[in-house]
Amino acid sequence: MSHQLGLDSVYEKLVLLEHFAFGSQQYCSARLIGSEDDQGDGELDKYWGWLKGIVSSYLIECAVRVRMLQDTVRGEDATQLARLDKQAASNLTIGTIVEGDFRLSLRETCNKIIHAQKAVPEWRLTVNGGTQYKSWSGDYSLLGAKGARDWELRLHVAPWAHAMSQFLDAAESAELTHYVGQDWY
Repeated sequence: MSHQLGLDSVYEKLVLLEHFAFGSQQYCSARLIGSEDDQGDGELDKYWGWLKGIVSSYLIECAVRVRMLQDTVRGEDATQLARLDKQAASNLTIGTIVEGDFRLSLRETCNKIIHAQKAVPEWRLTVNGGTQYKSWSGDYSLLGAKGARDWELRLHVAPWAHAMSQFLDAAESAELTHYVGQDWY
């Protein structure tokens, strides 16, 4: 018997990650986070803390649960899951390999999220009415090592979350998730 994975919770986190990535610029613009007007107020520090805490927690929860699903499904179904992984991310840029030699797939991005030794939200400078401020770019740099080889992945969170949702939809449509967590599976 496998664990009950609570995939509805994964969908919820994926939607929120996508919204967070798309909404950061507008949120930061309204508050001029990281601008000269923000100096001394620490809004950038607060926002950075909220963003890193929320994004890290949601990425980890989604990655662990989806990897558990992938490891639970076996045989022919596992081969089908691999095909669905490739199809779900085929028209999306889910990340950029900055360093290392690995194939970019949803499965591998989940592994990188789980095994990252360093995780850094990437910021961008933007201007609102002549005032420069900072907002999250929607990218999350993950760094680690496998053996003696360093790797770095710049995860594009919104397209990654979209691809993960498409993957789960396809796995559900193919009836690969229906019995996960049941006593007889």
